[in-house]
Amino acid sequence: MSKESYRQLLSPVTAILVLCFLLARIAYGHHSFTAEFVADKTATLSGTITDVWFRNPHVRYIMHVENESGDVETWDARGSPVVWLARKGWTKDTIKVGDKVQMYGFLGRDGIKMLSIMTITLADGTVLIDQVPE
Repeated sequence: MSKESYRQLLSPVTAILVLCFLLARIAYGHHSFTAEFVADKTATLSGTITDVWFRNPHVRYIMHVENESGDVETWDARGSPVVWLARKGWTKDTIKVGDKVQMYGFLGRDGIKMLSIMTITLADGTVLIDQVPE
């Protein structure tokens, strides 16, 4: 095989390998709802926001919640992607560290302290809808 033939073959093969790598990374990075949450178990949590991640793939709010025993638990509440929430009027400043909120959503699988957000009620009574409640 000549150098020119080798180069002509190598370029498409390289492009295909790069494309496969990128597609594999995208597929690996995405997860299904049912892998992390239980669709028939919901809860309402009240607590204080300790961290805000207003970025993709999902907006996340870390919240401290006091349980029935008086112990403080850390919950990871996950919302929709930034662009979806922005279309509903949410910004990175809609919910801030230190805000006291009430969240309603689907519970994490296997008792993991995660919540897939359906609604958030702010201290002033404003209700933000991420997903339409059942």
